[in-house]
Amino acid sequence: MEWTPGLGEHDRARLWQHLEKHPAIPALRRAEDVDAAFRHNAKLVFFLTGTLYDLRDVCARGESLGMHVFCHLDLVQGIGKDPAGIKWLATEIGVRGVLTTRSTLIRAAKNEGLMAIQRLFMLDSESLRTGLEIIASSRPDAVEILPALVVPSMARRLPTDKISPFIAGGLVETVAEIESIMAAGALGVSTSKKELWAYERA
Repeated sequence: MEWTPGLGEHDRARLWQHLEKHPAIPALRRAEDVDAAFRHNAKLVFFLTGTLYDLRDVCARGESLGMHVFCHLDLVQGIGKDPAGIKWLATEIGVRGVLTTRSTLIRAAKNEGLMAIQRLFMLDSESLRTGLEIIASSRPDAVEILPALVVPSMARRLPTDKISPFIAGGLVETVAEIESIMAAGALGVSTSKKELWAYERA
């Protein structure tokens, strides 16, 4: 089956609007978790690990449930880490977006009409500086800051005008943590903790 690649502008706008009310993004580590994400009203899921066969199943199931599947290019096994691999994901598998730390893959994904999220690990001030240079070059649709728990403490140092919209992921386990991250300016929070997938912003 050949898919229509990517998401149109209308669908992208609706996705961001959905996150404003439902900011918890299910981070799936098993293909069978896609149904649990649907039960929690998810419109967007991140598939973080597994094989391209798992990804194919998640995309097919997600599409039937009205969900958009983004995959982690760096971790899903069997994907060519090059423009041809990205095109195959868009046209043959039905991926709607990607996450990656590699700026070259961000550009390739955008060329195929996919939404592209640049992952940025905040280890120290140097990683922030380098990350901002990468973002300026790759121009992703959004940035994911990891680990998420650093966001509240670094909020005043984050140049939100250069990384907006941004989400956060990693180590989030409580509603209080989600709310503190959102208060720091994040649009969404990715988490594999199922108990948080139903969280709604007041």
